[in-house]
Amino acid sequence: MYGIFLMRYWFCVVRHANSMSDVEDIKNRISVVDLVGEYVRLQKAGSAWRALCPFHNEKTPSFMVSEERRSFHCFGCGKGGDIFTFVMEMEGLEFREALEQLAQKAGIELKRFEKGDKEKESVKPKLYNILELAAKWYEKNLWEGRGKEKILGYLRGRGLEDETIKKFRLGYAPEGWRNLLEFLKKKNFSVADIAKTGLLVEKGFEKKIPNSKYQAQDTKYYDRFRDRIVFPVQDIMGRVVGFAARVAPGGDEKTAKYINTPQTELYDKSKVLYGLNFAKTEIKKRDEVVLVEGNMDVIASQQAGFQNTIAVSGTAFGPEQIKVIKRYTENIKMAFDMDPAGQAAARKSARVCLENDLNVRIVLLPKEKDAADIVREDKAVWKMSVEGAREVVEYFFEDAFSRHDPKKSSDKKKIAKELLNVIKDIANPVEKGHWIKTLAEKLGVGESALVEILKKARSEPKPAIRGKENAILQSAGKEKAVERRIIGLLFVFPGETDKQRETINPNNFSGETERRIIEKLKKEGQEKNSEKIKSLVFDFEAQRLIDEAVFEVEVERDENGITFPEEDLKEALKRQRNMMIRESRAEFSKKIKEAEKAGDKKTAKALLQEFQDLSSQPGE
Repeated sequence: MYGIFLMRYWFCVVRHANSMSDVEDIKNRISVVDLVGEYVRLQKAGSAWRALCPFHNEKTPSFMVSEERRSFHCFGCGKGGDIFTFVMEMEGLEFREALEQLAQKAGIELKRFEKGDKEKESVKPKLYNILELAAKWYEKNLWEGRGKEKILGYLRGRGLEDETIKKFRLGYAPEGWRNLLEFLKKKNFSVADIAKTGLLVEKGFEKKIPNSKYQAQDTKYYDRFRDRIVFPVQDIMGRVVGFAARVAPGGDEKTAKYINTPQTELYDKSKVLYGLNFAKTEIKKRDEVVLVEGNMDVIASQQAGFQNTIAVSGTAFGPEQIKVIKRYTENIKMAFDMDPAGQAAARKSARVCLENDLNVRIVLLPKEKDAADIVREDKAVWKMSVEGAREVVEYFFEDAFSRHDPKKSSDKKKIAKELLNVIKDIANPVEKGHWIKTLAEKLGVGESALVEILKKARSEPKPAIRGKENAILQSAGKEKAVERRIIGLLFVFPGETDKQRETINPNNFSGETERRIIEKLKKEGQEKNSEKIKSLVFDFEAQRLIDEAVFEVEVERDENGITFPEEDLKEALKRQRNMMIRESRAEFSKKIKEAEKAGDKKTAKALLQEFQDLSSQPGE
């Protein structure tokens, strides 16, 4: 829950009170707009900036960033805060980790940990350190060790320039079972921590290594990558989180050609996109992304000038990766191999994109060649292919009609089934209607017949996840939003809301923080602004809440105008009262059922009377 997340954040801030000067220094050096802009595509909106929220799915941007207030807020899901809360939420970090990461970005040396903090420090920084050292070790083996001749020659032969090889930090894992393990142990890392990064395989976890020329030694752990070209996988901040590894030329071809780091605390293959750390700026600039199949395809394409090229890493393209892409663009070009496997992957990926309302185009490649081969042989062909990408549904239509004869009734059924499986995933109803009409015309059948088939072809509705809990959270979120609006209106329009302020009861607010803010407002009246009130409450959570409440109302005022703030406040207070009544009714109803179930008629009768008294009050 986001409330728990914020409580943890502010607890950490208080706990690291000696670092508060560091926090302010970092906030002064790092623009919230610049930082958030590294993750999402921002557009100017009055005095603030707007984007699609990176924390929940939405079609209309409701995520706002204020340079003046050094904060962000989403009007859709309610999440908000400063640069620290943003990084903590986006990267899944604890406060100290976010502090260290942003301090490094700002060029600030942090003060020492408080006593005892070192022992409680998260293991994540240690894991990042292990992976970084491993990447450097692989690089050293490529440029100075056993991979210098064979592997470098192979990479250069594939058309990669030395500068590109260094940029993507390609390396070589030499033959042998414990080379990397012994190297990292000498750097004083425990085997347990090294294993958490996915760099090792535990003997016995895989009972045998099929079709391998290697024979494992009698030891519990051994190196996962052996005699392989290594591709470090980096997160959006450029930190190594895992590796992909290709069997070395002349190596044991009986083993898997590519292997990847397994799922770890740092490496989530459902979210990782290879090359995104280099591509994100260009994706935003061009407002489109090119998605290819392999690591070599990404490297070759970016080297050829298409810096907006990325790939999935060790998994099929899925919804989590689409969420990441939608932070930067809604336009995607897929350049998958034209063989049956590549086209099957393209179909599956395209359908996921259509479900999420992305604009998809298919890059048509020469048969039996991947993107890296095309780039190496002729960059102009690659450029022409990418720029001439076909609209995805249009491409599927052409493909289906080229393989089946629409004059035959049996083939008509095949075409309809194949294309309706694509059309059903289109999120936009207008676009969906267009393609149903087009298919009906091309097949010479009525639209109603296709619509009927489409209904049957639709996927089963996805079950609601944790429905009761989500309903409770949504209700609590609405209550907090109303209370935040009341506070925001009182601060932004102190004069207009003066009379209403006197009638507000602090005890009607759900949280202690909100109650204390209202008490201070009633006591201080119009004499003190939000900054002065913030200085009086001496509480980080209250200060953050005031900032968010004021930010929300200011954005609404600047964009839509708030003509009668006193009426808006009355409406918000009415909504607050109605929500309190509904909540009380639900609570009484629950207690009555419990009393009846326990056979306590006296209590049930008393509760029922109270419930009836409450129900006589208007709830809307």
